[in-house]
Amino acid sequence: LDRAKAYMEERLPEVTTFEGSATSDPVPLEPFTGSLAAAIEFFGRQDHGRFRFVTKFSRVEGLLGLKHGGHTRFRFSVNTDRVIGEFEHGTPGLGERLKALGAAAAAGYPVGLLIAPIFLEEDWRQQYGELLALLSRELAPYPGVTLEIILHRFTSRAKSAILDLYPKTRLPLEEEGRRFKYGQFGYGKFVYPGSLYREAEEFFLEKIGALLPAARVEYLV
Repeated sequence: LDRAKAYMEERLPEVTTFEGSATSDPVPLEPFTGSLAAAIEFFGRQDHGRFRFVTKFSRVEGLLGLKHGGHTRFRFSVNTDRVIGEFEHGTPGLGERLKALGAAAAAGYPVGLLIAPIFLEEDWRQQYGELLALLSRELAPYPGVTLEIILHRFTSRAKSAILDLYPKTRLPLEEEGRRFKYGQFGYGKFVYPGSLYREAEEFFLEKIGALLPAARVEYLV
């Protein structure tokens, strides 16, 4: 946090936002470390610093009474019931996550959703159309919600690690039908081809515009 403070001062008068979940979900470890609460209250005191994190978990009661100053965006990762059931073992269901989002919003936090990873397989239009229709009903009380839309992608290293641990996984990790794209950190990822990406982009932006007009789409990648 001292280093974060120094970095904010280097960038004045800009407001600097820090990501608290770039490498893992911080909420399950919070009862043991208290580090998330410490970061939230630290940024609550910063005029030129903001904080954000994302979680798949719903046990957030210990974070609700903190002095956050509205400077932390509390985000939840969501997906279809099929994806949660098949690939997100040991995590709460969609309903529990949305209930926790409501609790965070009631505690004064700015809130957001990550819809990720999105699998463009089989009846994806129907599956994600139903998810967005559900979100339009559940998010109606939270007009300032942000949305981050992330299509499924993977690196060669990630694929190897997943197959080592879960050789029978049903994750779509076939490189055929994907496009190799270099990222900003010097390594490449296998992403959906341009035509399918554009189809998904049109679908999500159109649906969100119709069903969640008060939400703000941060990005779609």
